[in-house]
Amino acid sequence: MKQKYNVLLRLLRPVLHIGLVIIVFYVMYRIRLFTDLIPGVQLRIPIINYQENLAFGIIAAFAFVFTGIIKGLYELHKPIQRYFQTFTKTWLYRVIIITFIWYFGQGFVFFFWISRFIIILGVFGSFIALFLFDQVRNYLEAKRHREWNNKILIVWSDTMESYKAIEKIKNGFSFKTEFATHKEIRDIDITEYFIVVAVGSFEKEILQSIFERVRFSDNTRFYHISEWFFLEDVVYSPENIDNIIALEYKHSKLDGRSIVLKKVVDLIASLVLTIIALPFMILIAIIIKIDSRGPIFYKAKRVGKYGRLFNFFKFRSMYTHMSPGYGGKEADELYQKLIQSDANVRQGILPKIKNDPRVTRVGRFLRKTSLDELPQLFCVLRGTMSLVGPRPHLPEEVKNYESWQKRLLSIKPWITWYAQVFGRDSLDFEEEAKLDLYYIQNRSLFLDAYIILATFWVVFKGK
Repeated sequence: MKQKYNVLLRLLRPVLHIGLVIIVFYVMYRIRLFTDLIPGVQLRIPIINYQENLAFGIIAAFAFVFTGIIKGLYELHKPIQRYFQTFTKTWLYRVIIITFIWYFGQGFVFFFWISRFIIILGVFGSFIALFLFDQVRNYLEAKRHREWNNKILIVWSDTMESYKAIEKIKNGFSFKTEFATHKEIRDIDITEYFIVVAVGSFEKEILQSIFERVRFSDNTRFYHISEWFFLEDVVYSPENIDNIIALEYKHSKLDGRSIVLKKVVDLIASLVLTIIALPFMILIAIIIKIDSRGPIFYKAKRVGKYGRLFNFFKFRSMYTHMSPGYGGKEADELYQKLIQSDANVRQGILPKIKNDPRVTRVGRFLRKTSLDELPQLFCVLRGTMSLVGPRPHLPEEVKNYESWQKRLLSIKPWITWYAQVFGRDSLDFEEEAKLDLYYIQNRSLFLDAYIILATFWVVFKGK
């Protein structure tokens, strides 16, 4: 909850920056209207168009924020390294951009002359205003971190290079720093730490085991200083920690603002799709009730992000008395017989029964067209699922996961998934898991859009 509060405040920062820059340019505009700025000297008041100067101030504000996003000034989940250098570079690039716009925009975009006084003082005034604002904000954030007891854990190995690196970086953080060896870390809950830094050379298995514990935490970031390995299902990103190059290990490329944007897209898209699909869902509900006895929806507990259970909904596609969870002991015994029979065409964690006798006539159509998945849109609206990602599995299935397959639980389960587009039910679980892990590493908004569009095509072709 504390981390979400901190992220929300950081999300508001660019908005406040935009407001500050616009206010500064407006103040400069009002000052320029005075004729006696210099005592005893009456300056000529040029024709200054308010709308054009306000538009220029808005452009200058967005230019700063856009440049700041590119330069990493608006990190959401980690401290900003070398803040003053990053801020100054952002400001200088913004000066170049708006100077270019001002010079070449005269007579084309700006038909009236934009005062050089407003531009020069607006540029330097915004530097002072933004810098002072950020200094206050950074101080308050550091104070919150101390109050929340946010800590950094440095895990070191028994090598000379680790001692040298620790001596250099131990005072480089403004947070409380604790130290541990890779042997002591076994008894430590590293998800309680804001940052975990592994310093020195580690065996690959040890480094992998440390990262696996960080993988299932939204609040902990993991860095490695020294030699590094190609760990499994890891995304590498270079980072500067007190002038030392470290590698940040992440389970996904999607980070920071992209995660927030993805949540917003999921919410809006699922809301729109729910409104569009609602008449069809009502019609399907009526047909299900006419076709066979039993509830309209199939409800079960599924394993979600970080292994948390959530309520999972689908349109019922089986006869109630034969459905696991509804038909009792007889339904469970029937399921076991089908798994052990020749009708099971996919062995392993996820069996597939060909011509399943438990499925109703309407259920066969719903499954073939994937319309039975529509109620899962409500799960997306509740925040327990999303639109694209790994398939949500039953608790008894997850119990049989191998250790590497449990990495699928590092993100939310989703309605459609990468493996569905590239193989659907023809894949065994191991192949499906590998495809889904590839998706987790490489997921992006563009990849999600591609999978959603490809899903419609796969369903249309009846695959």
